[in-house]
Amino acid sequence: MTDPADHRDQLLPPHLAAHWYNAAQFTPSDPWRDFRPQRTALILVDLINWQVGGQSASIASLRAAGHDQGADYLIQRCEQVVLPNLRTAAAAARKAGIRIVHARLASRHPDYRDIVPALRPYVRAAEAQDGSHAANPIAQANAAPGDLSIIKSGSGAFNGTELDFLLRREGIDTLIYAGVVTSACVLLSVATGFDLGYRQYLLADATGALSDRDQGDAERLIGNYMAQIVRTTDLMEYLNRG
Repeated sequence: MTDPADHRDQLLPPHLAAHWYNAAQFTPSDPWRDFRPQRTALILVDLINWQVGGQSASIASLRAAGHDQGADYLIQRCEQVVLPNLRTAAAAARKAGIRIVHARLASRHPDYRDIVPALRPYVRAAEAQDGSHAANPIAQANAAPGDLSIIKSGSGAFNGTELDFLLRREGIDTLIYAGVVTSACVLLSVATGFDLGYRQYLLADATGALSDRDQGDAERLIGNYMAQIVRTTDLMEYLNRG
């Protein structure tokens, strides 16, 4: 998987390095330069009941399609890597004043007509209506009444949602991403966030794909220029420094 210390300073000419990742002042050796927790949101992509867990509808869909290996990988990664780091990162983020956002793939229409066609059968099979158990955040996300919660009808957290408006209204210009699937819904959320001008980080060890290769490829693509790749320990070290 991508090493956060990816020698970005060696790849970029000086006149471009200062503007990488939409950072006002980007310094490869200091990923947290000008980072402001009060202007930051932690976006939790599809960390909801029908998407995460060995008995979830999403895992059942993978197995029905013959993707047992991918299902097993995602279950193991979530249990051993993503969820432990999520608990740590989310608790620290709340304490630091970072806004928590739950971006949830679910439907507001009784016939699921608001869901993009390719995903509609999966959302329907999961009975993931807004307000249902399936569409609620997983327990490890520790959702609180003050969190932002949005319903998305497709992969990305921005397209067709009010997320950009809500973040800008609160003066948020920096985003950290966690969630599933790294090579799909997380990737597309990050891509749109970059084009909207947000300074971005991918909390890589709080994201999960269907294989080591998919996880590594997603981190490489995202880390090229859309978001800086960091780990939970990196975030904790910065927040602990105050």
